[in-house]
Parts: sequence; structure tokens; C-alpha cells
Amino acid sequence: MSNYHEITLEEALTMTHAYQNDPHFRGMTVAGKMDNSAFQELMSQPGCVAIRAYLAKNSNNELTMVYVGVDATGNDMTSGKIMNKMYRCPSDCPNNSPLM
Repeated sequence: MSNYHEITLEEALTMTHAYQNDPHFRGMTVAGKMDNSAFQELMSQPGCVAIRAYLAKNSNNELTMVYVGVDATGNDMTSGKIMNKMYRCPSDCPNNSPLM
């Protein structure tokens, strides 16, 4: 693994299943999907070097993520694009994934 952020499938399985099997999180969002174009728009902003994800709740009190670009000094680019409105699972879940 050459990327600091990359983990093994086994690590991913341990983490996702721990969340999904925790009684505290039963019935809550287990995954979210966003289009590639959303991340491309964030990363293509001048000065954007990373993306930060914030855990959040939407107006229906459902778990979601808010994504914002990050500049070279580590600050959120809040005057730029901010993304949300992910496709939630349950509702839009993968057909066959060991992570579920």
C-alpha cells in the first residue's frame, strides 16, 4: 500500500461490520454514495489539496456526510463548493458487497 489512506479489505470489514452490528446504530445510515463529479468539482477548485468529510444529520434526522475542499494550510475552503445529498443506504445499497 503506497497511499497513507489505503487500508486492507480485512480492516474495512472489521470497521464497517462493527458499526453495522452496534445496537446504538441499528436502523441508521450504513453507507452513502456520491457521484465522481462531486469530488472532481471539489478537487478542481484552485488551491484545493484534499477533501474533508464531516459527519452530519440532514433535515430528516438521518446520518449524512458534508464534504468540503481543504487548502494547503489545512483550512476548509468554505467559500468554495460544499457537497452533500449522498445516496443513502438503506435505500440505495450495493447489490453484493462484503462490506455490508
